[in-house]
This record gives sequence, C-alpha cells and structure tokens, in this order.
Amino acid sequence: MFLSSAVMSCLFATLLLAGCLITNSGPAVSETVSVTEVTNYVFGNYADDFPSPPHADGNPKRAIIISWKNFPFKFVFSHEASYCPWFEFPSGAGHSFQFFEGNDGWGEIFNRFGRRETNSFVEILEHNHKRVHVRWTYFGVERETGVRAFRSVEDFWAFPNGHILRRQTFQTLMPGDHRGYAREPVEMIGLCPKGKLSFDVLQRNPADTNESHALAVFDAFSTNRYDVFWKHKTNTLWESTARRTGCEWKLLDDSRGVVLVTPMHEGAAFCVMGEAGGFGHEFTRLKEHTFKDTGGEGWISMCWDHWPIGWLDANSVNAESFKKYPNHFSPMGMDLFALRNEDTEKRVFYSLIGVCEENLEPLQRVARTWLESGKNNVTNLEQVARLPRTFR
Repeated sequence: MFLSSAVMSCLFATLLLAGCLITNSGPAVSETVSVTEVTNYVFGNYADDFPSPPHADGNPKRAIIISWKNFPFKFVFSHEASYCPWFEFPSGAGHSFQFFEGNDGWGEIFNRFGRRETNSFVEILEHNHKRVHVRWTYFGVERETGVRAFRSVEDFWAFPNGHILRRQTFQTLMPGDHRGYAREPVEMIGLCPKGKLSFDVLQRNPADTNESHALAVFDAFSTNRYDVFWKHKTNTLWESTARRTGCEWKLLDDSRGVVLVTPMHEGAAFCVMGEAGGFGHEFTRLKEHTFKDTGGEGWISMCWDHWPIGWLDANSVNAESFKKYPNHFSPMGMDLFALRNEDTEKRVFYSLIGVCEENLEPLQRVARTWLESGKNNVTNLEQVARLPRTFR
C-alpha cells in the first residue's frame, strides 16, 4: 500500500505524540524527567523531632527532588544531609556516592556548619523535556569553628533514560595547607531506613547461600569482575562473615575504566568512572572496604547512624539507635592520594551514575560506550541522553 508523504508525516506525528515511537537516536518520547522543591521531605521513616539547633537554617525538611515518569526511584538533595544527594527507592532505602571529603576529615559538610545554606546550597539551572541540571555548591568546613577549607562545585545532569552525568571540582581556600585540600571524591554508600540494615536492602545471592550481594566491580573493557558477599552472623546486629569471587583486585585498580555497583534489592546503584572522565588509572586507587588487602578499611557490613541524619555524632548502629534512626554502610570507596594536593585542585572529574537491574551485562555495554567516546565526548549531553536504559 502506498502512502503519500503528507499521510506518512501525519502518521509519524501521531505515533510521536502517543509516545509509541522509539528511534535509534534515543528513548521513547513519553519518558520524562522532572525536578521539584519540597518542604516536607524526611528520609528513611525518621519520625522524631528536628531540634534547632543543630538545624541552623530552620528548614530541616527542605529537599530538591529529581524524578522520572517511568522509573520508581528518585534522586534527592536533602537539607539534613547537607544536600549530598542519593537515589531513593520506594521502600525508603537509598544509595549515595559521597562528595569531596577533606584530607584527614578536617574539611567536612556533615556538621552544623556544613549544613547551613551559606556553606551548602543547591540551584536548579535547567529543567525541560531533554534534561534537568542541578548544581550543588558546598564548602568543606571544620566542625568546631566552621572555618572553610575548600569550595567544591558539583553539577548533575539527569536525563529521561535514567542516567545522571556528574561533574566534580574543588578549589582550596587554604593554599599550601594540607587540610585545605580534598582527594576522596567518590564513595559507594548504601542507605537503610529506620529499623533496617544492609541485609534487608541488599540483593540476595542467587546461589541461595543466605548471603547478601554487597558489591560488584567490573572492568568496562574486559571480562574482569570482582564480587563481595556478606553473610549475617547469628545473634549479632550487623556483623557478618565475608566472601569474594572473581579476578585480582589490582586488575580492576589498573583498569582504564570501571563500573562500581551496590546491588540493592530494588535496583543496583552504579557509578562508571575512568580515564576519559578524568580518573586516570595511574593515580586513581580503588578501595574495597571488606578485605584490607584491597586498600580498604576492613569494615565488612558495619553500619553507622550519623548519616543521612547529618547532625548526629559518628556512631556504629546499636540496638537502640537502630530503632530510631536511618543508617548507612559502605562497601567501597576510592582516593586520589597518588596526586599531590595541588594537582587535584581545579581538576575536573566526570562520572556516570544511575540504577540498573540485577542483570549487569547491559550496564557494561553502556559503560563501555560512554567511556570509549573519549575525553572530548563523555561530557556531550546529547550523547549521554542517547545511552540505552539500564532499568526497565
């Protein structure tokens, strides 16, 4: 049957408006991303008061929330966490990727000074059918005096396909002073609602070993992969035994590009990072926190209750705080300690963050596509918008 060009154009427009047409250039038109500001946000079923002080600005429930029409998760910048953002799932569990943390922990944002709007604030710079652009500016401050150590700017571009491009940079305010610099820009942090621990929010090992799948790290350019599993110890609150499988850690540590994954029950939160985004393999050190021979802390499944309720002191979860506060755990992080302080300042680092489903193979293809585009193209917003979805 022959159709005239006018009829074909009309049919194309009808399909487009109906959101039924998917082309090779990007996702379905019906997929949308939006951003809103709210004044009633509370994380993880926390139900107690928000006393002031320490709530220095009197707006503890303020949040900027990015959401997607076709995905169940959202991306939240919450005042009570000094606006350090996280993906949040319907159950209230979440996942964050940390921030530029000052050397020796001297310059921080999880304190009463760091949570003030003058030291940490969020701006919505762009909001349309193509993307949302949110800028987070914060000052690493000393917790007792509020002295500013450095200024960091992080940009987040969220796209209808569910991916977020993250840009990080900082500038010292204490030139020549070791305390005025930051060389730990990324950490994988799982967030648990009140009354839940890591074992409640992580995926279970499909081998039916009663283990939680705590971490998966794989090379974007090869078959090298490393997995960590935690098994809850009987009659303990959060302690566990640990097991790992896969390649030698050094093979990933030396890779041109890696994918870090925390496989949570409602979606696997991921971070793609590599040389093309500024994380050169010669100075970027990956630190897996379960086993100490991987450069980490040996925390295994330890949980803390001082974050995301950012005004609490740092405490490991106990039987009482577990019932009252949300808590968090960290399977891995990274650092740039191989660089001099002065060489880290003003560098620009890009990573791709998002959520995928249990099958990680599509994620590896997306990671490789993004990293292989090269240093001049990983920041191309149109290209990131065209990357395939990793959550269906």
